[in-house]
Amino acid sequence: MGRYLKGTNHHLGWPVGIKIGNTLLCAYHQTLRHHGGGPRQNATSSDAVIVRSGDGGKTWSGPIDIRTFGTCKKPMVLGFGNCFGVLGETVFLASRYGLYRSEDEGKTWTLVPDALTQEQTGHKYRDNFGPRMVVHPDKGLVIPVGVKDSPHLDVYFSKDRGKTWGHQRVRLSATIHPFEPTAMYHDGRLIFVSRNHTLPFRWHQKLKTTQRPCMMVSDTGWFPMRHQKLTTISSYRWPDTTDIDFNPVTKRFEAVVTNRSGGAEENEKNEKREQTVNLWSLSKEDMVAGRADKWRFEGTLLRLKSGMLNHGPGDVDAAHPGGAVIDEDNGVQHIFIYCGRYSTPTGIYRITRTLDTDKLRKAMLATDTHRVSMDRAKATDARSRGIRFPVSR
Repeated sequence: MGRYLKGTNHHLGWPVGIKIGNTLLCAYHQTLRHHGGGPRQNATSSDAVIVRSGDGGKTWSGPIDIRTFGTCKKPMVLGFGNCFGVLGETVFLASRYGLYRSEDEGKTWTLVPDALTQEQTGHKYRDNFGPRMVVHPDKGLVIPVGVKDSPHLDVYFSKDRGKTWGHQRVRLSATIHPFEPTAMYHDGRLIFVSRNHTLPFRWHQKLKTTQRPCMMVSDTGWFPMRHQKLTTISSYRWPDTTDIDFNPVTKRFEAVVTNRSGGAEENEKNEKREQTVNLWSLSKEDMVAGRADKWRFEGTLLRLKSGMLNHGPGDVDAAHPGGAVIDEDNGVQHIFIYCGRYSTPTGIYRITRTLDTDKLRKAMLATDTHRVSMDRAKATDARSRGIRFPVSR
């Protein structure tokens, strides 16, 4: 536990992962707290700490603060978050400290001078960005950024392996407001399944309508997005950062999404201080046609004692499954989340699940059926949901 902590920075959160070669990488924030009063950071806090695993997640390296390799001195266009991208044998990490690249699977990193700065892009706005850097055949590396209180996306792209970046602001439909937008590029299409907020923005306590993730699909591979709709994925008090991947085993698109009110489908508003991490899927045909109402609930990966109506120091802070990793070689997906409380320690954990979703669905259904007959305190035991590895503990 000790080597993963720095001073009193015990709030480890917002993890994102990627696989490069045979190595898993996880980047996360290490701060004093999230909500709950008092300062959130001190001199030893960091918004970009990296750990590595070369054995499929069985063991992990000690943490490396990305600032060890330098920081950009000019104002960046990136605000809150981290995102990875892989281009050939090079892995990139974008953070508010700068853009970094590694040629040795994340052992060492090089700061890319002046990349993603306000001066370079000619754009000054900065906000929360998505957990994934898309590799596009025409635009190169692509990073989407949400625009606060506005139905727009800021899109940054680099055609020269991250040296220089261009900017484009894209207007979306009035019902679409991606926050920490999650994107992927597949078979010539640019696809988003993203956390989405009603405009004007409202906090959890003031929400009266379900905050479903949005889905956007471009037939051309770029903007404008032909299909822009809200999904039927359950999430009442808006989800945390989502994940979207194509499962090579099922040949379906799969999304990992939190419901901060617990449950799913008809039970999505149970408001019983429970938070769930749920798995959803959509066929290729429905994705291409933009049928956002055809998402299928596969099951609940994790239940947490939680509740999002308050942000007090002792309230639960958790999840953020965006930045999950498909490991096709080993037939699994690694989903990184964090669990803890706003003003007390939080740890980072990994859920590793099979890519055989049909088999997994049956197992999750059996577990939920058994859960109904159990005492609730026992039923919320996280170990029954397959948390495999605490990065921080």
